[in-house]
Amino acid sequence: MRHTLALLLGLARLAALADAHTIFTTLYINDISQGDGTCVRMSQSPSTCTNPVNGIKSKDMACGADGQEPVAFTCPAPAGAKLTFQWRLWANGEQPGVIDESHKGPCAVYAKQLDDMKKRSAAGPGWFKLWDEGYDEEAGLWCTEKLMQADGLLSVRIPAGLPAGNWLFRPELLALQNAHEGDPQFYVGCAQVFVESAAPPLTLSVPADKSVSIPGHVAAGDPGLTFNIYSDELKLPYPVPGPAIFVPPSSSSSSVSAVADNKKAPSSVTRQRSGGVPADYLIKNANWVGVEVAAYSTEAGCWAAAEDCWAQADTCYDTAPPSGNRNCRVWERKCRGINDACEAGDYRDGPPARGVRLVSEEPGAPARIPAAVNGGQDKQGREGKEEEEHEDKESGGRGRGGGDRVSEAAPPPAPASTETGDLPDWGGVGGDDGPVIITVTEIVTAPAATQTSYGRRARRGLRSR
Repeated sequence: MRHTLALLLGLARLAALADAHTIFTTLYINDISQGDGTCVRMSQSPSTCTNPVNGIKSKDMACGADGQEPVAFTCPAPAGAKLTFQWRLWANGEQPGVIDESHKGPCAVYAKQLDDMKKRSAAGPGWFKLWDEGYDEEAGLWCTEKLMQADGLLSVRIPAGLPAGNWLFRPELLALQNAHEGDPQFYVGCAQVFVESAAPPLTLSVPADKSVSIPGHVAAGDPGLTFNIYSDELKLPYPVPGPAIFVPPSSSSSSVSAVADNKKAPSSVTRQRSGGVPADYLIKNANWVGVEVAAYSTEAGCWAAAEDCWAQADTCYDTAPPSGNRNCRVWERKCRGINDACEAGDYRDGPPARGVRLVSEEPGAPARIPAAVNGGQDKQGREGKEEEEHEDKESGGRGRGGGDRVSEAAPPPAPASTETGDLPDWGGVGGDDGPVIITVTEIVTAPAATQTSYGRRARRGLRSR
């Protein structure tokens, strides 16, 4: 694999130019990046990862190509937290872009509860829709066009009523440029999240008409899948595919809000105990982490540490998804440092810079993180007035779009957020419901990487053993 990675990534560049598709690469929790590819199920093929799902009856409709395979890490987030999904035209962010402007259509976000992230299938029953938006008639924009305005960032808030435990959150884009010819294009991915909540870790009860199987939540003849976006007069309102939105009610909203706001949390909150990013890592690339090599003070110990370091580098490169291997190169520099020390006969208190966390070279967010599209809502499923008035004021009174098919009410909204600014006025069931603070696995502070080569670099000076 080490000799073909650069070639495959080169082919991916050509594919991106030819097809201009898209892929979900990065999860943010309360505005903090979890790292490119971390906790994200995505295609592992650099040359085809941005392609649409191959057929609406395929199991790939659940979490995309290779989405049946769980990734190593599941990211913790409190109930009520904001999740942001980043979409890219180029999986590794080497070039800017979200999706080709011709790919117009709706967006949706689904969720599924799993009692075991590693053993339970993403495909199949148990999915329900948290939010959707089709065509905003007042703004004259499709949801994907708003996504482009937001630089590929789409935010939703985890409902306060979700039980604690493992969840898949599934953003879905539908491109309609060829739908009138029988070729609707779905782009999906999944984030593995452990919801830490005061709600008991029980199975969520979803109404039968709101719970769907994926594949199976849409059919080839659905009006939303055959819609002609090129008609002189669009047949509006656009019928968003899939079930109606379901917002789980919460009987303990005050307790859950305390967790989300990082106030004194109730003792009954269920925390993640396994599957998260380990605390002792030095650098992380997607779902791999580099850990410190053994301390040494002899020549034999030095070379053993170098071997261990390079073995970890091999694993990093071999498991790097199409979102990139920038931090594998960071780790490689550490290995070179150990190598150089061994060659120089410096075996004292090794390894160099022992235990010092390395600085990530992954790019930061492409723009300010937008407000959640599914914020405050009253008991009748209407948009919370405080949220609506605040967002209208912040956005200059722009119109609101679709996504108003709500079946259950969420708890009353928290005070309105002030983070909307000039971001697109997303439709749906409300705005953001305030900042949430949690402890996260990693904060990415480094500027975007400028290198364009993603192949493995040759080892230098490693003694033959």
